[in-house]
Amino acid sequence: MESMMGQSVVLFLSNTGHTKAVAQKIATATGAQLVAITPQQAYTAADLDWNDHTSRSYREMHAGRVRPAIQPVDAAVVAQATTIYLGFPLWWATAPRPVDTLLDSLNFTGKAIWPFCTSGSSPIDEATAQLRRDYPAVAWHAGRRFTTQMTGDDVRAWSQR
Repeated sequence: MESMMGQSVVLFLSNTGHTKAVAQKIATATGAQLVAITPQQAYTAADLDWNDHTSRSYREMHAGRVRPAIQPVDAAVVAQATTIYLGFPLWWATAPRPVDTLLDSLNFTGKAIWPFCTSGSSPIDEATAQLRRDYPAVAWHAGRRFTTQMTGDDVRAWSQR
């Protein structure tokens, strides 16, 4: 697949390991380079408690345009990629704010971006719609929710549409 699509990269945010496991399977199936989106301040279990309206994740997702600091992602890796698989856990049915920080910090013009998420049950549709609204210059492709039980065939069926 790499030769047909040019260079590709899997950018992913993972707090508990689920999204990382899926991202690793996508990288293996596509031959893409794997790159983590790492918050400068790691999220604790308390930060991720979506039932607690004082938790860090709740505050970030409900306070408007919040952009938490992330570790720098190598801009050259993104610049050389033609295809980007962008993975994240769903927070309130959308992408967590560190993903917005990444999208705001690098140039994704001309890149084919395939969003994927992990979630117990929520579909990716709302997150994809939000990303399209917030970043209209990006060439968004169909998003997909994956579980850690997904296979390489699942990835190929999704990414070759």
